[in-house]
Amino acid sequence: MICPHCNANLLRKERGGRRCSTCKREFALEPKESPFGLHDIRVRTLAERLGAGRGLRFTLVQLWYAAGRKKVPDAERVYKRVRIGVSVTIVVVAFLLMVTRAAPAGAVILLGVPVLALTIVGLHVARPWFQQRATVRMPVPYNVFRRDVIDRWTSVHGGRPPGSIDEAQVRPPVVDQPRFAVLCPDASVLACLAANNVSQTWAMALSDRIDRLPPDVPVIVLHDASLPGVALAGQARVVLGGRAVVVGLSPRAVSANASALRLREPRPPQADTAFLSREPLSVAEIEWLAEGWWSPIAAIPPAKLLAVLERAVERVEDAADPERRRAREVGFLTWPTG
Repeated sequence: MICPHCNANLLRKERGGRRCSTCKREFALEPKESPFGLHDIRVRTLAERLGAGRGLRFTLVQLWYAAGRKKVPDAERVYKRVRIGVSVTIVVVAFLLMVTRAAPAGAVILLGVPVLALTIVGLHVARPWFQQRATVRMPVPYNVFRRDVIDRWTSVHGGRPPGSIDEAQVRPPVVDQPRFAVLCPDASVLACLAANNVSQTWAMALSDRIDRLPPDVPVIVLHDASLPGVALAGQARVVLGGRAVVVGLSPRAVSANASALRLREPRPPQADTAFLSREPLSVAEIEWLAEGWWSPIAAIPPAKLLAVLERAVERVEDAADPERRRAREVGFLTWPTG
């Protein structure tokens, strides 16, 4: 590990007690112990990346997703872990039975080997079923990340990682005469937008509920690629009519992007999926959602969120102004014809 203070390359034995043996200064995170294998320099690198080189603010939830996205296991990896865990459990139980003499060694071996073989075969047969239903989550819960990374960082460095904000402490500002509004149920996304001054830039109101939106302005709808997210988009179209500008995450965009974060939760048996057929989704997208897959919009970096918002604003303004629309179609450094 590189010391964040003096850049010394430290072996594990040279950084005991989370203190550099060269400069004697304390650092916040030990990669062998901290969630996602983080260390101080890695956190600073993530903060710089989320800031996009222009001082953008980001929430702790966005930092959590950025830190853990490469650690999220896919369904195949989860299956392998289950297979190994079950096999090891059978071997350990058999060993304990023989060591404690709870059963004759010969009987344990005679029964244990077939049981292990049948278990391995059964798991192999069940592999497709398992992969279609395996839970895929962030490997470290957010509250653990807050405690073991953010709190530890704050205690050592005297503040949160540079550029980060606590989404629980940011409230969307009141806009007296909004020209646009954003509807998003994710508090982290709203906090990120508020911290990056979208309300001042575009006279934009921010809300997590349809009934709290200002009247008579275009509403940009941001949502997860998920069953609740698609349901929110559909509800917004019905309630808001032509005012709704839906630009949330789509299953198609997530599946086409190798770097996108894909998670899966078991779908409750009573979950209503009939509404999916009424949405502008392909059969593949409907199946993906119905299988419990989802992707959080809070995992989108601030620069991309702001770019999506800017394009949505331009889309609304172009629709309201034919001259702007024609000018944009001409483009930059192109010549009009006729």
